[in-house]
Amino acid sequence: MDGSVANFFQRDPEIAESIWSRINVAHLFTRPRIVVADDYSKSVFLSSQINRIDFLFAGSDFSKIPTDHAELVELGEEEFREHVPLDDATRMEKRVQPRRVGDLLVSFLHLRMRGGSNIYLMNETLIKLPVENHSFMQRLLSGGSYSIRLQGGGHGFLNLSNLVGYTVYPGVPEIPSDSWIALSAAPESAPEQTGEYA
Repeated sequence: MDGSVANFFQRDPEIAESIWSRINVAHLFTRPRIVVADDYSKSVFLSSQINRIDFLFAGSDFSKIPTDHAELVELGEEEFREHVPLDDATRMEKRVQPRRVGDLLVSFLHLRMRGGSNIYLMNETLIKLPVENHSFMQRLLSGGSYSIRLQGGGHGFLNLSNLVGYTVYPGVPEIPSDSWIALSAAPESAPEQTGEYA
């Protein structure tokens, strides 16, 4: 969570496939540690302190993304901002739209992780019943593991225990009854405030 990145390579396809086949997504971040070793060193990482683990490989095995998503892929920040023009609200899609259950919805997520890292995702899913929209929020707040497809090939696994917060564009019409209704604004365009907020 200190923002550092470590890269490891396994060029033997059989060994790489063996590692990949033993990945238990549900317990990836609940085990006490992850050890990576080679002929010269052993690296040990505390699983609870890892924000994400990416497995890069050539191929199209994307079966580990959540089954209720048609697509869940990471975007770069620039590409995300092309789809979500935060500096021009007139070009953004409103949260409340006439939609039917079963229609395809494309949304964009900005996840904020501990240590200041940001993750941007494009999500394609079918419109669900209102109660199921709340279950999506509960999944992200569950502290488990969340699997995403990487654009270059492979999977990323996010440690939701280190998720600080997230924003969905457009959000769904249904919101919890205790939601605060307020406009989001860039600091330079925000109205004068009478109090301090963290």
